[in-house]
Amino acid sequence: MKQNESLELRCEMATMHDFFLNKINESIEGKLYFEASWLIYSCLENRFFRVLDKYKRECKYCTKGGKCRKGSNQLALSTQVSCVERLYKENVSCISDSFPGEIFDEVRAWVKSRNRLMHNLLSLEDYEDHFDNDFKELALSGKIIVEDAYDACTKFREAFFQPDYKFVFPESCMEECPCKSHQKKEES
Repeated sequence: MKQNESLELRCEMATMHDFFLNKINESIEGKLYFEASWLIYSCLENRFFRVLDKYKRECKYCTKGGKCRKGSNQLALSTQVSCVERLYKENVSCISDSFPGEIFDEVRAWVKSRNRLMHNLLSLEDYEDHFDNDFKELALSGKIIVEDAYDACTKFREAFFQPDYKFVFPESCMEECPCKSHQKKEES
């Protein structure tokens, strides 16, 4: 497969990602766990979107104006994770050889914990009893997950862009794409 972005743009993006990974570390070191959690979530969204963005053009439903077709990162993280996981389960080698199988459940569990904490943020009892410790645990566990996600995404990109690699989008995965239901709504 051929790279979509120029080398210059990819280098700028790598610099940006290094900046934010360093910000996560600085936030944790400075005990700014709330900030670290927001940055971790954003990095996870970006990593899964960047994977999805490489192959979504191969999906017959994404190419017809579905929500996956949008060029910017507007998909829910859970949708992105599910899409990558479907390819993992179908043993698409650029995914299954790159991602550890447990990462999908780990990301979902981490996001669920993060969302619970965010929704309860302005609850006085939660603030008094758990705020600092819960966000500390969230940030520390999220840091590990985001590092694993970066490693997996790097392996994926290396496999995906091998000169002899041909990505084949399994029909069964296309049939599970959320864009399929979006397309049916438009046709009604």
